[in-house]
Parts: sequence; C-alpha cells; structure tokens
Amino acid sequence: MTERFDDQLLDEFARTFYGYGNYSGQYWFIGMEEGGGNSFAEIAKRLNAWAKRGKRELEDVAEYHAEVGITHLFSETPKLQPTWNKLIRIVLSTNGQVPTTEQVREYQRTCLGRPNGDTCLVEILPLPSPSTGHWLYAEHSQLSYLIDRETYKQACLTLRIAHLRQRISERRPSVVIFYSLSYREHWQEVAGVDFRQESDLYVGRNHTSLFVITKHPAAKGVTSEYFHQVGKTISELSRQ
Repeated sequence: MTERFDDQLLDEFARTFYGYGNYSGQYWFIGMEEGGGNSFAEIAKRLNAWAKRGKRELEDVAEYHAEVGITHLFSETPKLQPTWNKLIRIVLSTNGQVPTTEQVREYQRTCLGRPNGDTCLVEILPLPSPSTGHWLYAEHSQLSYLIDRETYKQACLTLRIAHLRQRISERRPSVVIFYSLSYREHWQEVAGVDFRQESDLYVGRNHTSLFVITKHPAAKGVTSEYFHQVGKTISELSRQ
C-alpha cells in the first residue's frame, strides 16, 4: 500500500513556508528550491516538524533541522553545507573579510538563517527535492497540482513571486542575492528591476535594495574565490 502525505498539511506547507532566518536581515538569499526530499519518510518528517513548531513562514534553520534530526551542520565542528558555505563567503567578503574555512564554519553554526540574525534564506519553490529530475510527490499525494513538476511550478510560482516581492517592499533588505543564472527570468520578476551584466554576475537596484544574480554555488567549476569576488563587488556597489 502506497504511503500518503497529509495533503492538507502538505498544501499548507507549499503555500506558506518560505525558508529560514530573518526578513529584517540585511542579506537575503533566494534560491530555486531546497535540497533533500529523497524519500517519503524524510519529507513527512520535515512536514511534521514544521507543524509541531507552529507552521512558521520563516524557521530557525538550526532548531528546525534539529527537530528533523539533522544536527551535524550545527555541531561544535559542523560539516560545511555546500550551498551555504558559498553564500556565507559572500556575506563575510562584503564585510571586508578574507574568510577562512573556520570563519565560514562558525558563521554557519551560529549566525546563518537565525530569526535574530542578519540573513534570510528563502526559496522560490517550496517543496524539497534532490534534483529537477526527481519527483516523488505525485506518488504520495492526491493534490492535483503535484501530478508532475511542471504543473507544480505553474501553480506555485505566481503566488510565491508576488509574495516575495511584497516582503521585499515591506522589509527593504540592503542586498538580495539570487543564486542560479538559469532562473534570471524569475529573479527579474521578484526584483522588479532591470539587470545589467557585470562580469560573471548580474546587478540591478531600486531606491532601497541592491539585487545581484550569481552562479549557483553547486554549479560545475564554481570556486570559493568567485563568491569572495561577489562579496567585494557588493561592497563596492553599496558605497555608490
């Protein structure tokens, strides 16, 4: 017998959960979707943890992961998470540091994605998935918009783009960093500004926020130095 998600909870999660951290933070990072979600059991555990903790729009990244049973990313000597590792380097480099691995590790352990911190980690799509070619929701849910990935994207993108635009307008973050060049069309919709290319990134701004589109941290051949340079560029542009 096929295991089934609690579709009411799954739908609520898809509509109202956005990520981790602090909307009042100076640095926002917006990605396509969270990794993970390799099995029914893992996703069910994430959904139940979110419900148990109060169905928040933004979670505390460390406390939420602890509830799910993931603690190695926030231990005394945490394993560096591949995407977060590079995003942290942007923050530290923006602040004039030449970050060491230990500084990145400490920032991940204590600062990244915390409700009282300076970062906000959100996703334009809500459901975790290990890759764009992986889709197990149709097998375990009767929600019509989860029948396949394309139907899901069409159902969620308009709502979430509008919501993120509203949150940016309300909170006016100093810097919004979109990571993945291939989603430039969606990033432009969220930002509502025109972007110009500057070397290996794209830059735009309005009267309150600087918007930057970078390569994805997991993209082939992308180095830590690339993200150090992104941080330096943001620092320079913020002074203009």
